[in-house]
Amino acid sequence: MPAVRFRHALLRQAPLRQAPLRNALAGLGLAFSLVLSVPASAQQRPYLLWLDGAKLDVAHLTGLPPAQNSPEAKAEFEQVQQLSLNRTPEREKQAIADQRQGLVNFLNGMETSYVDNTHREVRLLFREAQVELSILLKSVHRLTSRPRPFQLWAKVRVKPCPGARPEGTSFPSGHAATAALYAELLKAAVPDMADKLEERVKSYDESRLICGFHYPSDLVAGDKVGRAVAKALLAERAFKSRFDETIPEIKVAFGMK
Repeated sequence: MPAVRFRHALLRQAPLRQAPLRNALAGLGLAFSLVLSVPASAQQRPYLLWLDGAKLDVAHLTGLPPAQNSPEAKAEFEQVQQLSLNRTPEREKQAIADQRQGLVNFLNGMETSYVDNTHREVRLLFREAQVELSILLKSVHRLTSRPRPFQLWAKVRVKPCPGARPEGTSFPSGHAATAALYAELLKAAVPDMADKLEERVKSYDESRLICGFHYPSDLVAGDKVGRAVAKALLAERAFKSRFDETIPEIKVAFGMK
């Protein structure tokens, strides 16, 4: 190859060799800017940070839902049907508010001093715990395809609450799991609030029935998972260390010293 043509060939190849480096640097810059611009609540990691999914058998905890068209499934449908038919406008409003799974939404149903966008460390840690829970729940969601009550055909159909409707399998309930997770963690910080926290879990779960989004057995299964994950997190040294640091902040949120 003549020298001129060889030099031109090298010049053509040089950008190709540099492109991966430039792309990598650009990718890092974009990723960094996205991390800064996206709220923490919108970021969700795809991996477990504290727990070992092999040691916490979520599918064993929940079992499987009642078979469709079984007497148990029909009885559950009728129960949800009656609750959704008899809901009052006030209760429907609360149920719609309970569709969000954040800590502030859970606490909004109680009398506390918690203010949204404050208590940063508490908010972030509970968000990370909720992400840990949601990752573990996926292992069960992949095994089931239970239609939600409002999706079933019947002479009298279940009327869902206005607004967004949940998708995917009904079993187990992610909302019930989240409520149980929050309650168990908060009880560890403020034991005196145990009764009120359990009352809130009950009303939060009931909202899922009233809206026609879940069956009672969905809630029971989700509750089991949420409590198991909370206890496993509190037994994990790294999580417990961070959790202990947030206890004073949690007490302030509940108006305690």
